[in-house]
Parts: sequence; structure tokens; C-alpha cells
Amino acid sequence: MARKQDPWVGKVVAGRYQVTGMLGSGGMGTVYEAEQLGLGRVVALKILHPHVAQTPGATARFQREGQLMARLKHPGAVQVFDHGQEGDDLYLAMERVEGFPLDELLDSYGLLEVTTAVELAARVLEVLDAAHGVGLVHRDLKPSNVMMVGEVSAPRVKVLDFGLAALVHEDKSTRLTEKGEVLGTPAYMSPESCRGESVDARADLYAVGCLLHELLVGRPPFGDGADAEVMSGHLYRPPTPVRQLVPERNIPEAVESLVLASLAKAKTQRPASARELAARLREALRPPVPSTPPATSAPPVVPVKAARPVGVIEPEGAGPTHGVGTALAVAGYPVVLRRAEDSLEGLGALVVVPRGTHALEEALALASALASRPQAPPILLCGGGDDFSVVSRAIASGVYDYVPLPLDPTDLARKVGRALRARR
Repeated sequence: MARKQDPWVGKVVAGRYQVTGMLGSGGMGTVYEAEQLGLGRVVALKILHPHVAQTPGATARFQREGQLMARLKHPGAVQVFDHGQEGDDLYLAMERVEGFPLDELLDSYGLLEVTTAVELAARVLEVLDAAHGVGLVHRDLKPSNVMMVGEVSAPRVKVLDFGLAALVHEDKSTRLTEKGEVLGTPAYMSPESCRGESVDARADLYAVGCLLHELLVGRPPFGDGADAEVMSGHLYRPPTPVRQLVPERNIPEAVESLVLASLAKAKTQRPASARELAARLREALRPPVPSTPPATSAPPVVPVKAARPVGVIEPEGAGPTHGVGTALAVAGYPVVLRRAEDSLEGLGALVVVPRGTHALEEALALASALASRPQAPPILLCGGGDDFSVVSRAIASGVYDYVPLPLDPTDLARKVGRALRARR
């Protein structure tokens, strides 16, 4: 018997999207490939399931969430081109992404390297931070909603389906689909989601904890069995530490601590933001500085801040340093101004400061070049606090740490102190 063709295939939606084939289907809707007539652009067209579109108030919420999704501009977020209504159906026209969902990646390749798994989670958090900045909470983050594009050795991510879970009414009494299933995916739901409460950005952080747990261990913290059992785990059972589950993986203790912090039952006990969690995860991957206890006959240890001077340099010579030199001096560090061509000998650390927002790329190039010099001290780069692409590239090029501007003197002093200890 011939297979019945999907009625949407061949249809023109909203007078401008010619549906050419089906890409896949999930709990919220079916995704089709379509051509935008007149532009020749290939898009992914998501048609929401009738039980989603017909939920009371769904159309108004769809308009609100669609506007927020369209405002989300981040290379790791799928771009939304258009949204609207075709008869009784709601649709989204989005960027067509080629890649592998993380669930398929795990099925095909098994567990990823620990550093790759943590970096993937950090990149997802960068996208979430951008979304939270425009008031958008994902609400249904899971491996199938994270697409990996590029090579595993240099992963990039695309996060799908932002805000769609908000299209269904948030009241506990209407959080069931027409099939009696809980809204969302139980294996990745926060305790407050399981209780049917309103959620905020911290529910997304909990989902990232579940996601990272699965990337490290091979399964989410409370399994993926019966919904009631899984949700009971989220609500009442403490998660087993990942190092205990897979001791052979040599997962850093600091990474394990952050997974557990993300999975805190009370949302107030989770990390404060996606940005903070991403930074702490990357910091947790850095190898610890070995410490050797001093011999009993050795003289007292000289305080770190007095050991070697800290250099401060700008890309094109001396100039205003955004208060970096002053902040270091107030903290008790000896400070010397340096130029790009000066020797780095004798410095305990070096801070590179851009002249302004438009000079950040120049400062990054200089910091990377200085970090590659033989016997270079730890190099710290200052820059915009929300430029995560620069942060990633800086760390990858050998820069020791990144200091956001506008300057937080306490943060600067802490990071320079850590750099000086590493230098020793």
C-alpha cells in the first residue's frame, strides 16, 4: 500500500512558503523544509500541533513569543524570519540548519571528551544568556533541541525551539497535552517545572545541568524512564555525583561541583546566571596549579602581590587604562607600564587593555602574540563583558584570563592574583 503523503507537502503557506518536504516532528510541532517564494531562500517551517495552537490564549502568547524570538540575535540561536497564522494553524519560518542534534551525536559517537562536553554546555549557556537578556526563557532545553554544527574538535551549537513551551498555558491545571503527557521533557525538567509553577531563567540552568550530566555520563541525572519516577527524582532525590558514576573519565572535581550546583532543588541555590555558569565551567577545565609545601628551613613565603610587578599595556602605547593600573596599585600590586615592543622579562603578569570598543580585535591580536612569546607571563585581556566570541578566541589563543569592562576592581585583583600564583 502506498504511503499517504503529508498534506502539508506541496502546500503554499501564507502565500509565500512552498513546502517541499518534512524534516521531523516533535512534541510541539512538525518541521518542514520550504522555499520562500520570490527570494528563493530555503527555510525550516515549523507548524505547531493543533493541541498547542488551540490551547486557550495560545495565539496571543504566540505573537509575544514570536516577537521575542525574532529579537534574539546570537550566532548560536536559530534565526526566526517570520511567524504567523494560516487558518487555525500557527507557523514559524526559521533558519534552516544543517547539523547533528546532540541526542543523535551521543547515539552515533558515544561519550564525548570531557573538555568537549563542557565546552558544548558553555556555548549553550552563551546562547541562553542572550535569550534571557531579551526576556526569553527556553523552558524545554534537551539534547534534541541542541544542534551541533561543524567538527566535534571545534564544536559550534545552534539551540532550537526557544520560547515554544510558553505557547501552552502555564497554569498547572492545563499543563497536560491532549495525550495526557506532561508539557516539556521530564528528564530535563526543573523541580519548579515538575510542580507546575511559573519558571524563569534558572529553570534553563537546571536543564543545562541535566544536559551536561548526560554528556559526561551518558544519561540524564534521573534517567529517562517512567515520567512519575523521573519527576520524583527531580523533586526529592539528590543526584549522584558524576565522578562517582564514571570514575574512569577523570572529570575535574570543579566541573562535578558545577553540575551539582546547577541541579540544586531550590532555584535560589543555582548559579546566578547563564553567563556566570559558562565562565565557571571554562575556568573549571583549567589545570590546577601544583602546590609544593615549603621546606621547614625555607624563609617565609613572599606574598603573591609583592613577588613581581604587573605590566599594563595598550595596543598602541601608553595611554588611559580604564583605571586598570590604579585599581592594581590600590590592591597593593606593583604596576609598570609597558609597550607592545618592550621585553616581558621580570613581569609576573601582563594586562592588555583596548583603547575602546572598536579596538578590541586589535587588543586580542596583541594579547595572543604576546602569549606566544617564549617565557611570556600570564596574559590577561580586558574587553566588553558580553563579547563571548572574543572570550573563547582569547582563551584558545593562549590568553590566561579575560577581564570584563567596565572594570570591577575586585574581579581584576582576584584574576591577577591567580595569574601571579600560576606564574610562580
